[in-house]
Amino acid sequence: MRRVRNKRDARLKPFKSFPRYIIFTEDELLFLIVCIALDISEYIVTILLLSGVGDFLDIVGIIACLVMFRLIGIVSVFELIPGADILPTFVITWLIWYSLKKRKAHMPT
Repeated sequence: MRRVRNKRDARLKPFKSFPRYIIFTEDELLFLIVCIALDISEYIVTILLLSGVGDFLDIVGIIACLVMFRLIGIVSVFELIPGADILPTFVITWLIWYSLKKRKAHMPT
């Protein structure tokens, strides 16, 4: 790389950023869709129906996260705290799982 001499040269210098596209595997995309569906259904059901049904969906979502993400699925237990229904806990669990998976893939063996 050549050295930047003035501001004009700095603007012409190519900027290296994140990759333009993020490519998901089928499992990653399926898990993300399931987590989004769980969060959206929980919002809709707890607003329109009884809160008991929402609590049942919390338990189903936690079990699904434990099955999909194994030990990292414990993060979704945060959903049982009263008032935590506002946060998209299942999508946050997926983001943590995805970032740890990518970090592990880039580590040298």
